[in-house]
Amino acid sequence: MKNWKLFTIVFFSCVLKTWACGFSPYGEDIRFSLFLPTYVNVPGYESFCYHSNLTSFEDSKNVYTENVLDWYGFTGEKVAIPHIASFLQESDYHDINEKSTNQFIQFLYKNKQFNVLNYLRNAKMAEPFNSVLFDSDPWELQHQEIKSKRSLLINKLEKELQKEKDAALQKKYAFLIVRLAYYDGDLHKIENLFDTYFKTAKKDYLYYWSLYFYCFTSKCTFVDIANVFENSAGKRYASYYYFKEQFNFNEALNQAKSNTEKAAIYAYASIQKVDRNLENLKAVYKLNPTSKSLEALLLREINKLEDWIYTPYYTNYLPSTQYNLWGENVQKETMNTLLARSEKDRLYAKEVLSFVKNANANKVHDPLLWKAAEIQLLFMTKAYNECLNKIAVFQKKHPNEKVVEELMQIKALCLIAAQKKGKAVVTKEIENIVLNQLFNVKFLFALGRELEYKDNFTDGLALISYADKIADENNMYYDKPFWRGNRLKTSGNLDYFYSYFDYLDFVFDTNQMQQVLNNVNTKPTTPYNDKIYSVLKTDYMKLNDLLGTKFLRENNLQQAYNIFKGMGDTYWEENYNAWERSSFDEGYYMFDQNPFYDFKYTPNFILHKEKFIVSKLSVVDHLIKFEKLANDNQNPDRDYYYFIIATCYYNMADEGNSWMMRRFSSTRSFGWGEDYEKESYIDEVEYRNRLLAQKYYKKAYQNARNDKFKALCLRMEELAFDGYPSKFQKLKKEFPEYYNDLSSCYSLNDYFVVQKK
Repeated sequence: MKNWKLFTIVFFSCVLKTWACGFSPYGEDIRFSLFLPTYVNVPGYESFCYHSNLTSFEDSKNVYTENVLDWYGFTGEKVAIPHIASFLQESDYHDINEKSTNQFIQFLYKNKQFNVLNYLRNAKMAEPFNSVLFDSDPWELQHQEIKSKRSLLINKLEKELQKEKDAALQKKYAFLIVRLAYYDGDLHKIENLFDTYFKTAKKDYLYYWSLYFYCFTSKCTFVDIANVFENSAGKRYASYYYFKEQFNFNEALNQAKSNTEKAAIYAYASIQKVDRNLENLKAVYKLNPTSKSLEALLLREINKLEDWIYTPYYTNYLPSTQYNLWGENVQKETMNTLLARSEKDRLYAKEVLSFVKNANANKVHDPLLWKAAEIQLLFMTKAYNECLNKIAVFQKKHPNEKVVEELMQIKALCLIAAQKKGKAVVTKEIENIVLNQLFNVKFLFALGRELEYKDNFTDGLALISYADKIADENNMYYDKPFWRGNRLKTSGNLDYFYSYFDYLDFVFDTNQMQQVLNNVNTKPTTPYNDKIYSVLKTDYMKLNDLLGTKFLRENNLQQAYNIFKGMGDTYWEENYNAWERSSFDEGYYMFDQNPFYDFKYTPNFILHKEKFIVSKLSVVDHLIKFEKLANDNQNPDRDYYYFIIATCYYNMADEGNSWMMRRFSSTRSFGWGEDYEKESYIDEVEYRNRLLAQKYYKKAYQNARNDKFKALCLRMEELAFDGYPSKFQKLKKEFPEYYNDLSSCYSLNDYFVVQKK
């Protein structure tokens, strides 16, 4: 499944740029989070951590913990937990014998715990019947057989229960029967067993496991459901999944007999709440500050705030849960509006921060999580100095806590965000943090964006490019960010960015690009620079290619030529040619025709008066040279040079044979509308409408020396205006005698030749 997602991302990001019905990132693809559940301790709540897809399910890492720990205590902690867990999870009743290599079973035989061995054998025999097996049997052919065998087993276990004298084993047998009765559909038996063996017993894990099945009976209350959720890690997800639709919050509060039960009700009702949940958090804390659910709810609230604040702030997407049924992020706001939304949610973060600060750390279940949460909220609310002070205190007191790793990320972000715009630098302290977080893609990306926002484009882009590389090299397709445009700039009609080069291509202007390139090679050799600048240094020539292309898009031919010429001949010999394979692979970027003399679908159109190897450098060089010749009033061949200049500009547009002069990838509408699925660069109008081609064909027409060539120039000007196909109405009106020949492309070479006579 993971490999399939990787294929999907690579395929859509590389290919379906050119197809509008392609991949569009949404949900978890765009959600931004730094305070991950893996950094803190919320066991049993994995399925309830904030997620853009509320139907997602992750197995709890502690489903078997309660049972395993119970048996661990039974052995007097003399058998290692992994051996107990291994038996409970992997063995069947045939493995319970004196020859067993499992230390748990060996211990029981050695200590003559034959009644326990008998119980375990019965429990293992019951396991195959603890599911609705005929769900995979649509015709229910095995239904009666399975039900009959289950009933026989229930009768056997009831006899074992009556014989058993040990109270603890009695409860275990009773639970086995309760569970089998559920799958057998005997709710009455569940009620009787629960009332007899559990109702007044100690409320241990077996009590709550049995109470979960009791919740399916008519005697169940809403409080019972909330209590299972609060107290049973193994049954938490199931108690929510099966009963959330029928759960009535107000009735549950009326049924509650204690503040602890009320707290559990508030937790149950808000565990998947997608909007603000501070009031319920306050209620749980007030009613039962040691509630196991409270920390999970707090973590969830912070992850919500990260989505509401960081997702728009760092990626220019709306929060991940705001998308329509087609999976498209509803993105109607301008970038300024998105920032305003983010700032509004920072105000809510201040409210949550106030609550966290006022909570008594001595009362809560996990005070370290609350301290870490306070640090997250201080950063969200831009209280950078206080945030840094809290991090220093936490790190000193709890240096070995796992969450310190995440707090260092917040520290680096704080250190950048606290600097003045235009003055932000990567300090040695930040460098050390980054070097310890080289595989944390979203952190590197966020730090890069913070630097960008402070106008340090070079250091910011270096981090973004390195994050891009690390994600690709390590198949970190779940972590690699998608993002839109820059903070106050748009990316035109490109839906999203998935690589740093595309981002540079669309968003950075020539001044910013020049600034980046000027700084890349001035960085001294350090462990940090060698790592973080490795991508920009490796791609240095390609980035110069991009800069020259940006000048070409501005039709600044001399600047483009200067950049291309300064790159040397080797780069042009190793790229864009049929015999070479580099980053421009599969021949997609190859110049297979000369843009001055050749035309699509028109063989032998213009005689190659001057033959040269086509590259961006040679094309720009000849454009400059040919324009001087065309503008020379003493030159008798001005019409010729204007014509081939026009042809080159036509070929550098979206329908031409040399579109790669202006683009590193290009899209076409495929007939779905003139403005459908098009990029949006500075020269977008020129690229789509061939204005320069029209201009120079018109000049060629004005300088033409005979009607035949004039007709050809007019025909080409109309084609540049209309795009393919054209009806050539002006040609038909002005030169009807040439219309039939010139309305197709087969005789164009004859009309071009006559202009020299």
